[in-house]
Amino acid sequence: MKPFFLSLALSLMGFCHSVHAQGMQKAPASADTLTQQQLEDFGNEAKNRIKAFVDYLGVIADKNRSFEERNDAIRQAMLMFQKTTMNGKPPMVEISNIRTGKYSYYPIRQYLEKIKTLSYDRVEITNFESVRLNNWEKQPDGSYRATGQYFQGFKAWKNGNTQPVYADKTTKKIAADLNVREDPFYKEKQWMVLFGDITVAMTEQDNN
Repeated sequence: MKPFFLSLALSLMGFCHSVHAQGMQKAPASADTLTQQQLEDFGNEAKNRIKAFVDYLGVIADKNRSFEERNDAIRQAMLMFQKTTMNGKPPMVEISNIRTGKYSYYPIRQYLEKIKTLSYDRVEITNFESVRLNNWEKQPDGSYRATGQYFQGFKAWKNGNTQPVYADKTTKKIAADLNVREDPFYKEKQWMVLFGDITVAMTEQDNN
């Protein structure tokens, strides 16, 4: 495993282990309701995972990295998402273009592959502000849902230009689902967070 992914994976694993030790042991899969402290722990986990997701986007878009490394980032990012959402379809990602005013939707896997093959010489995707998450709300099926917000900076260069030919800042909303699932680290059913659809809240030109 490449150093970046090893570091990120260990960081996420360590955080999950901390939540497991401090909260999950008090929240077995059979628990109907989570305590406020447990919900706060899972909220912190969700925010860390959202930030990690944007970090993966930066790796996927980085043409200086090998295809192997970028494909690995796609695989790791996909593990953060539900297989299907409530409508029975894969999570969808909305994208925007400040120049054309166009909004498009892609299934999560197609979105990640699209980022990998963007027709620019260089692409940078970064977080430009701290991730946010609203309060968990319990659902009739016993799960909890919340909406996260992240702030994605996108810059692209082409044809040897020293200045970006396209640059924007986009505020995005991401659905977070807290439910009982099989934990990939512990191979047992635990409460865990996965993500669903991503939508655009606002896009503006980045003049910096």
